[in-house]
Amino acid sequence: MPFDGLTLFGITDELKNLLVGGRISKIYQPDKNDVVLSVYNNREEYKLLISAHSVDCRIHLARKPFENPSSPPMFCMLLRKYLLGGKIEEIVQDGLERILNITIKNTDEFMQPAEYEIVAEIMGKHSNIILLDLQTKIIIDSIKRIGLDVNRYREILPGKTYTKPPVEEKVDLLISDRSSIINVIKDAAKSGKTKTLSKWLLETFAGFSGISAQEIAVRAGIDHKIPISNLSEDDIEALTDSMMKIREDLILRNFDPRVYFSKSSRVPLDFWLFPMEIYKNELITGVSNVNTAVDTFFSKKREISEIEKAKHKIKTEIAKILKKLNQSLEYLEERRQRTLDFEKYRLWGEILSANLYNIKPGQSKVILPNFYQPGEEIEIPLNEKLSPSQNAQKYFNRYKKLQSTKNIVESRISKILAEIDYLESVLVNIDYSQSTEDLEEIQQELESQGYLAAPSHKKRRQKTASSSKPLQFKSSDGFIINVGKNNKQNDVLTFKKAKPDDIWLHAKNTPGSHVVIESSGNEVPETTLVEAAILAAHFSKSRNSSNVPVDYTYVKHVKKPSGAKPGFVIYYHQKTIYVTPDENIVAKLSF
Repeated sequence: MPFDGLTLFGITDELKNLLVGGRISKIYQPDKNDVVLSVYNNREEYKLLISAHSVDCRIHLARKPFENPSSPPMFCMLLRKYLLGGKIEEIVQDGLERILNITIKNTDEFMQPAEYEIVAEIMGKHSNIILLDLQTKIIIDSIKRIGLDVNRYREILPGKTYTKPPVEEKVDLLISDRSSIINVIKDAAKSGKTKTLSKWLLETFAGFSGISAQEIAVRAGIDHKIPISNLSEDDIEALTDSMMKIREDLILRNFDPRVYFSKSSRVPLDFWLFPMEIYKNELITGVSNVNTAVDTFFSKKREISEIEKAKHKIKTEIAKILKKLNQSLEYLEERRQRTLDFEKYRLWGEILSANLYNIKPGQSKVILPNFYQPGEEIEIPLNEKLSPSQNAQKYFNRYKKLQSTKNIVESRISKILAEIDYLESVLVNIDYSQSTEDLEEIQQELESQGYLAAPSHKKRRQKTASSSKPLQFKSSDGFIINVGKNNKQNDVLTFKKAKPDDIWLHAKNTPGSHVVIESSGNEVPETTLVEAAILAAHFSKSRNSSNVPVDYTYVKHVKKPSGAKPGFVIYYHQKTIYVTPDENIVAKLSF
């Protein structure tokens, strides 16, 4: 959800209680769009993040630390000059608009009292963070400088007088009563306007985003796509009730924030300062306050973004290696094809050796009986300059050379195919990684196998195999099912954690995770076996296929060949079950 004015109302209310009266002890600028103020108040230190990002613009208290550049940007230095040690006097929202003014009392360079104001304009691509002299409203500087070539209405440049951004005249819920709200809705309904209800709400009432406008309609039991002119009297009453409930909760500060995650992918979907009917079927996380809701959503979003970047980086390196391996494989396959008829040279040599007395010197070819196929004759080309015995020896030598080449080439092909299988299994593990720690573990594995160079410029925190934790699920019958998240973890799960009589599963003939059912000496029901097989298929390269074969056997029947790569095993006494991956079942088994 865009950071709407209603959310900012909740944020502002909490910031007033926590930050007013506090002093700014530190100022950082993690990147070109973000500023972090450390505020010390009531023996607590708070980190206030103000972001002018074009998409993720927001302001809230942040919990996780930010990586800061080695040298602070100029805007950061300027904020430090004017605001460090300053006391926050007031925090005010401009109505229900996404503009927040923070008044700070400090001293100037001559140690005289001075007041400054930070204006946080949280307005999408037009977002900005502006520092003003409070008395004169003169701009000291801004995180984004805007000249007349960009915006003819208002310049945001040092020395210019600050002008508020133009905002449309909208109805403010906080100063409206029921009769005024219902009249606004009735007038719109009678006007014959064809705008959808949610779009009309967005354009008419201050503080809403597109999705929160849809939520108002959903709460009223009305399709948000209905034209405003099609509202019935009952619809108008229900819509007014919905608006009045939001108004009451805002005035009474009845905030009940939620963060919503996709039930299937676990990615963050949205947040709001009130529960949302729109997302009632998704995963819901309740939090203690609005600031925490916003911070949780954007922290998770940033984490996922960082994970995706890390995934892309590792996958790009693996793709380069796979490209070289496939090129080598193609070349070796061509060489192997040239060695496939090596047996004929042995045959020719043997036939020539047995018929030396029938061959005259200087012949270019000879036709002789094939004693391996009675009644069949075979034509053998000869080198006219060589004697019959030398021709025979030449073919014996060629046979030995091609046989040796074939063995070498096939051995190299086998090794390359094993490497390709291994790297494809790593790609599967990367796709299903859920944290930077998972990717770090995979990177270490690739470094240990010589596929990636270990970084020399930093010390990476080493993890022992025992610290690696697989994913855990619980079957409908109450059995614990473990799923390895990478190849090293697969080895730990199968050969260190699992017991001999546990059930081991793996998608057949395709890269994927090791799956182990903890049997605890009990017979595993068919339902649990099927659910574990679905997990094995889901966490494999065949995730998007149907009717996936999954092998299963006892852990005691799974062995790791000496010198094999991480995750590679051989197994026997297996049976095969066919299942279709189902994300809903995977979500149901999670705990």
